[in-house]
Amino acid sequence: MRKVAIVYTTQTGETGKLAKAIAEGVALAGGEARLFKMEDLSDILELERFDALAVGTPTQEGKEVPAAREFLEKLIASSIKGKYAGAFGSCGWSGEAPYIVALYLERDCSMKMASEPLKVQQGVRDSGLDVARAFGMKMVFGG
Repeated sequence: MRKVAIVYTTQTGETGKLAKAIAEGVALAGGEARLFKMEDLSDILELERFDALAVGTPTQEGKEVPAAREFLEKLIASSIKGKYAGAFGSCGWSGEAPYIVALYLERDCSMKMASEPLKVQQGVRDSGLDVARAFGMKMVFGG
């Protein structure tokens, strides 16, 4: 059973909704998911025990929010490398953050992406939650 850490930050609650739906998808696929808010994760090495890592952030001004930047810097500096990974986020319009996060995960952490980055625009609705659940399933089966 693949264990998936879902680490996210949210500003309006939309990326948090995606994180919870991703966890549902992981469970539907027979995996084990644990949610971590970036702001509450005191020891990044706690993520070592997971097989896969999904990182979520909203897009703000064309990039990830400051909490996500801080998390990524800690992750890059850590010994956590080579896991399966995914990136996701919500956005009002442009949605670059999941793609930026995926780049860091692949390039700087030697992680293999289990899925294309997931972005949901203009508010998370039922269809966005369905896509997030499918993304969670890919975190278990992908890669």
